[in-house]
Amino acid sequence: MADNKHLLLLAFLLGAPAQSADLVKLDGFLISPTEITQAEYESVTGSNPSFYKGPRRPVENVSWWDAIRYCNLRSTKEGLAPCYNLTTGRCDRSRNGYRLPTGEEWDKAAASSDPQQANLSTGGTKDTAPLLELIRKGTRDVASFAPGKSGLFDMLGNVWEWTGDDEPVISCVIRGGSFLSSKTGWNRGYRSSLEPNRKSRFTGFRVARTAVDDWFEPYNRRPPGYETSTGNLTPLTDIAGLREKWTRILGSMSLKPPSPSARRAAAIRNPGYTGELMYLRTEPDSEARTGSAGPSIQEGTGEAIGRRDSVVRASSIEEKILILRPDHPVRTPTPVVIVPYYDVDVPAGQDLYGRHFEPSRVRAYARLAVERGYIAVAIRWFGESYGERYDEAVANLKTRHPNVTGLGKWVWDAQRLLDYLYTLPDVDRSHIGIIGHSLGAKMALYAAAIDKRINAVVFSEGGIGFHMSNYDDFWYLGDAIHHLPAGTDQHELLALIAPRPFLLIGGDEYDKAESWHYVNAARAVYQRLGKPENIGYFNHHTGHTPTPEAVSLAMRWLDRFLR
Repeated sequence: MADNKHLLLLAFLLGAPAQSADLVKLDGFLISPTEITQAEYESVTGSNPSFYKGPRRPVENVSWWDAIRYCNLRSTKEGLAPCYNLTTGRCDRSRNGYRLPTGEEWDKAAASSDPQQANLSTGGTKDTAPLLELIRKGTRDVASFAPGKSGLFDMLGNVWEWTGDDEPVISCVIRGGSFLSSKTGWNRGYRSSLEPNRKSRFTGFRVARTAVDDWFEPYNRRPPGYETSTGNLTPLTDIAGLREKWTRILGSMSLKPPSPSARRAAAIRNPGYTGELMYLRTEPDSEARTGSAGPSIQEGTGEAIGRRDSVVRASSIEEKILILRPDHPVRTPTPVVIVPYYDVDVPAGQDLYGRHFEPSRVRAYARLAVERGYIAVAIRWFGESYGERYDEAVANLKTRHPNVTGLGKWVWDAQRLLDYLYTLPDVDRSHIGIIGHSLGAKMALYAAAIDKRINAVVFSEGGIGFHMSNYDDFWYLGDAIHHLPAGTDQHELLALIAPRPFLLIGGDEYDKAESWHYVNAARAVYQRLGKPENIGYFNHHTGHTPTPEAVSLAMRWLDRFLR
């Protein structure tokens, strides 16, 4: 706590206003270490009504209503849920936004305050000259005196502070005294009241928040300069018609979806879970084959996998999937985590003779998910199955379906996978998540934006902005990216996902500090829908490959929303 106090004091001496992260945590609540300064008040409201001017002096000459309006405005600005009904003054303290401290909270916060370390009067009551001199000097900068044991400054003196227990009827309680209050009067509590519309040069306020589980903190570490900025992104004030717009951008397969079906190619057995390697029917004229279920595959042997002709070969209109089921699911029916990638091997953490296998625990999301009790479903990208290489795959796609983009084809395949999962009795339809890295991140983003059946999303180092990655390659959007309506970018996809949970993982190769522009832009939509903490960003700053910490936070995100 001592280091915290010194950092706070240094910040104020250097002129830096306190931010929400600087709140001091006490018993069940958070409270600002100082009275709200004029700089803080003006940065939120655009005005400074104070009589005694100074950016680090406490704001005063504000009514109780002014104080709660500031609380709501600051909450909105920082992506928190406002607490106050500004018509009645009623406060919902279950929300995570800013509010005035209650009387009980204020007493706890002031319990260790020292009246000798406060801007209080030492004058008597017999001579007006000292009184007039104090009125001339007025308030002092916040944190001019040492803090109390709780790390709070100026709980006594400087200005009275509005508090809030209930909606105002006739008057509201103020606490703490002002610079005119006597140092010997502390034993009388410095408690008074004012009409809620009253403004005085002697009264200001500090803010509090209800202490909640701090699970969100790692997902809300905003880089300096990006706290509320949205850059040049078009504001998401009207999102009506966005899904239709993006459906047009992605293009049409011009097909009627086939009946959901998949053929089993091989069985897998690993400690703690079993798996089925399957081929999902994605188009109605699929030449679905019948026959034996195929060989079993034991981890580390590769014996059956070696017979590639019987296991890997599939028609051009089927897609490879791998369904892993835990021996001990979190519950039945069981939540599902979908993992799109180049092939199913890397998500499985097991060589299944795909084209791009690399042993990587931090990319083996399907294996991690099944080990946590989820049904995990890895799915191969069409670019690995429609041709020998990506150019052949796109040529085959355009020959069959000239009006669809590569990402449009992927969305179609994802929808067919969801159709199939909905037929499985052990699948919890209301708890289906998707997590993807790099190419898989793009696949996760587009699938979730278009199909509401996906309930939670993790996007890792895919490049959230068009200019951050190769979206103009013909296996993604190709030429379509050059004919988009003005202002179009992928923050609109985040708006389509809202209020479903969305986490962005960055590493400073594709998703950097600038990615916060997209999160901030979309958070305005999440805020309007009452779910500001359903969108988050964690940057591990180590490059394209996720770190174990990033993977842990990604799985923790899915746990919170799928369990």
